Parts: sequence; structure tokens; C-alpha cells
Amino acid sequence: MNKSNFFLLASLVLLASCYSSRKVQVIQDALSKKDTVQYKAISEITKIDSGAIVSGIVNKIATTKLDFNTMNARVKVNYETVNKSDVYIANISIEKGKNIYITVRGAMGVIGLKTIITKDSVILVFPLNKKVERRPLSYIQEALKIPFTYSMLEDLIVGNPIFMEEAQIVGYKMNNNKLQVGLAGKLFKNLISISEDNAKVLHLKLDDIDINQHRTCDITYTDHVPALQNQFPLNRDIAIAAQSRLEIHMEIKEYTFNEPLKYTFAIPKPGKRR
Repeated sequence: MNKSNFFLLASLVLLASCYSSRKVQVIQDALSKKDTVQYKAISEITKIDSGAIVSGIVNKIATTKLDFNTMNARVKVNYETVNKSDVYIANISIEKGKNIYITVRGAMGVIGLKTIITKDSVILVFPLNKKVERRPLSYIQEALKIPFTYSMLEDLIVGNPIFMEEAQIVGYKMNNNKLQVGLAGKLFKNLISISEDNAKVLHLKLDDIDINQHRTCDITYTDHVPALQNQFPLNRDIAIAAQSRLEIHMEIKEYTFNEPLKYTFAIPKPGKRR
């Protein structure tokens, strides 16, 4: 695959993710008055330290994901690399746990790429030259240098947090009335910024623990809307740096959950096997 097509695929699957260690401090002011059921009258709970409270907030965000059966979305994508910039429309359909369908339309509505991602494979269809490439899922992992699983790719697309469940809290502080938490996992160090109602992640910064890898990812989520009793970010700004740099702005124009798949397609035969 040439570099242009790689960045198209990368910008679609990287829809969201992504340290700093600070001294532990009391964060009662970080707890929103709206969160009265679980964190009511924090000043009265003198036996619970602030570290336990922060842990509870982080665990809740990490495990309370937007749960769905199907998703359809129309997304405007602006991306820029050191050599190229472009704007295109991506139509996405997801059948949870099974398939992710992606169709990329460039200028004048011309389809430049179709992709089906399954639990163990990636199928790339290039309609303009009638070429089909079949790759293992590890192709995405190797290309992006990040160990994405299939379920993690689904989480990225719908805006669910990743690389949080098994990470340890190493520090936290208040910044502009928002709670910032530093996390350390097996592969990455994370700095997350949490909304004032403690319900969603507004910003994540991921840095590789192995400094020789030089992998970083910076992502901001904005314009959240209610969806399936959770929060769904309509706009996302992503900056990824490894051997090269990729910047993406994603704007979700249309979306539905738990409705029939809208953007599926068949794979042409015979295909070129790689």
C-alpha cells in the first residue's frame, strides 16, 4: 500500500486515544455537585481519601462504555502529514464484534478506498484500479505500531476510552476546574483530562513507556451528545507521531445506533492476495 492510502486507513481507525506524574493532592473540588448519588457530600466522607475517589471516577469512565449492536456514521475527515493534506468523507458501518465497513470518498464523490475489518483480517478494496488486498489484523498493528485488537478499534470509532482498564494511577491534580489524572500501563503512559461532571474524557495524551519507540498520540473530544445513555463526541482532533506525523480533524455529520447496517458492500472476486 502506498503512503497516501496508508494515511487514509490510519486516520479512519485512529478515532480516538491516547502522563505526567504529579503529587497527590485533595481534589474534593473536582467532584461535581451533579454527581450527588455516588459522591454526595464529599466533605462528610472523611474516612475516604481523595486517591480512592479519583480511582472510582477513573474506573467508572473506563468501564462505562457506549454499548451498541450496530452503528452507522458519515464522517468528514481533514488530515495532514508532512507531505500531504486532504479532505474526504468516510461512511462507516459496524456490526459489533464482527465487521467494520469503511468507504472513503474523495473529491467529486469518487470512492478511493473500501475496507472491511474483522477480528482477524483487513480487506482493502481499491475501486479505481480494481485491486483487492487481504491482510491479517496484525497489518494494522504493524503499520501503526500500536497493538490494537478488533474490539479496541470499535472503541476508537465510537469514542470509548482505551488503554485505561489495566493502567495504574500515578498522580492527579486540578487544572482549570477539571481533574487531570496520570496513568501508567504496560505499554503507555497516559494523561487524561476529565469533564467537570466526571462523566467523560475530554482530552487524552498517550506516550510510549519505551522512549526508543517515540510513539505519542494526542486527542481532544468535543461536542458530546447523549447517545445510548452515554456520551458520544461528534468532533475529534488527533495528532499522532511516530516515524512520521499525522494530524486529523474528524466531524461526525450523521450517525445512528442499533439500526440496520447502511454502508456494507461485497468484496469483488477474484482479489489480489498479499
